[in-house]
Order: sequence, then C-alpha cells, then structure tokens
Amino acid sequence: MIQIKYPLVLIILLLPYLVYYFWPLKEPNRKPIRLPSVPIVKNRSPKISLILVAVAVLSYICLTVAASRPVYISDPVLVSRDNYSIMMAVDVSPSMDMQDMQLGRTRMSRLQVLKQELKSFVNKRTEDDFGLIVFAEKAFIMSPVTKDHALFNSFVDELETNLAGSITSISDAVILAGQTLAANRDSNRVLILLTDGRDTSTTRVSTDDIISYALSNDMKVYTIGFGAMNNNATEQIDVHALRLIAEETGGAFFRAQDPEALSQVYANISAREPRITTEKFFQNAHELYYIPLFLSLLLSFVAAYLVRRHYE
Repeated sequence: MIQIKYPLVLIILLLPYLVYYFWPLKEPNRKPIRLPSVPIVKNRSPKISLILVAVAVLSYICLTVAASRPVYISDPVLVSRDNYSIMMAVDVSPSMDMQDMQLGRTRMSRLQVLKQELKSFVNKRTEDDFGLIVFAEKAFIMSPVTKDHALFNSFVDELETNLAGSITSISDAVILAGQTLAANRDSNRVLILLTDGRDTSTTRVSTDDIISYALSNDMKVYTIGFGAMNNNATEQIDVHALRLIAEETGGAFFRAQDPEALSQVYANISAREPRITTEKFFQNAHELYYIPLFLSLLLSFVAAYLVRRHYE
C-alpha cells in the first residue's frame, strides 16, 4: 500500500493553472523593434514545441510528487501478542494418589481428577502460553512455557506421584515458577499452584519471603487447596499460608474438595483473568520519493535537449 506523507504538498500542482487563469498573458500593444543584427527565432517544429510542454508538465508533476514523500507500507506483520504466560505448579506428593474423589459412579484419585480438569482448563485458553512444574520434595520443570497445548497436555498425561519425592516444598515451586516466567517479559505472568498439603520441606522459606519473591518477579499467584477433608494434622492444607500468598500477590485462594469444585475453581480463575486480544503489528515503510525525483531530473534533461533542438 502506498501512502503520501505530506498530501497537502500536492496542492502545488494547481499553481500553474491558477497563475494562468488569474494572471493571463496580455498581448503587447506595440510591435517589437526588429534589429538587423539579431536574427528572428522561428518555431521550426510545432510538434517539438508540444512535446516540450508535455515534458515540462510531467517534470513538474514528478517533482511535486517527490516533495509529498510517497512511501510504500508493507503488509502488517504480527510481532507480539499481549497474552498470559501461565505456569501450573502441581503437587505430586504420594498423598495425591489418595482415591477420595467421586466422579459419577467412578472412584478416582486426586491426581486423576487433576489431570482431567487441568487439560480442560488449558484447552479453553487457546491464546495463552502454559508451562508445568511438578513439586514434592523438590520442584522441577515438566513442560517449558509453550503455545503448543497438545505438547503441554502430553506432559500432563505423564504426571505420576513418584516424580519428585515424598514431602512437599511449596516455596521451591514458587521460586522456580518465578525464574521460568521471568523470560516472558511481554506477557502477564500467572502462577496457579495446586497442593493437597502444607510445606513440609526441611529448607522451608517463610511465607513473607515467598510473597516478596513473587512480587519482585511481577507474578500473580493463585493457590488451590485440593482434596477431601482430612483429619491427619500432617496432611492438612495450610489455608492461612496459601491464602496469604495468593491475596498479597493479587491472586486468590480456592478450596476444592471434589471434581466439580475443582472445575469451578478453574472457571473462576478464567473469569478473573479474561482473554487479552491486544496485538502488536509491525509495518515497514519504504521511501519512494527518489523515483519521481529521478524521473523529474531525467525529464529536465529531455526538456533541455528539446529546447536546444527547437531553437537551433
């Protein structure tokens, strides 16, 4: 697509017409004095005279167009899209194998329900990038942040409770998520952390330090306490810590005791983080003024040649 940067310059094209219309040439009242020593120049070729006028007009038009700065704008190219980079941190401690979930008439483990609902959540957010962290005694990246949801879901299918040890280290999961999401500078960074217990690691980081780390990495944290009520004190969810981490970083804490509740939790998170459709495009602008400028210069040489031939 061709655009003119200074379209008002094209008004100059009307200047010769205005001069001709409002300031016409007048016929001289007196006859010219004929001197014997000065030869009378005659128009030997009316055709050349007509061509000369046409060339002069074209040269003037090209020069005016060059002054208006025409540019060629290339087709827009998508360079970035404001979206979400969502890191899913999943507790894979042995307690996630507990079969206290009921889906219809089928008895399921916590991990089985998690896999099902997690993939459903991801498939509904087609424009977002997802990554997967598993944690227990240690935390590690199961899937890097990717737009390939099929690849992400394949990693979800591989989740097992024997991947990362037997205790729970929530702080390691938050720190690893912050380090991973730090590379996604142009996106909204979100961590969704799901656990069925409390932080029992020997190198436990304080809740305040976890919050400070998340804030310093511009990361919003949603926390989910998942699983049916358990009277075992060592396996009870630390609601206070999870709620504090979520609320202080701009997220929210949710408690889910069954598959339906977990599905509703993911729906609530989606509602809190609506899809972003802002896109950034780049269009390259190529200057074209040199083309009419060159044509004007070329036509001026042609005009000079015709003048010399016309009056020689």
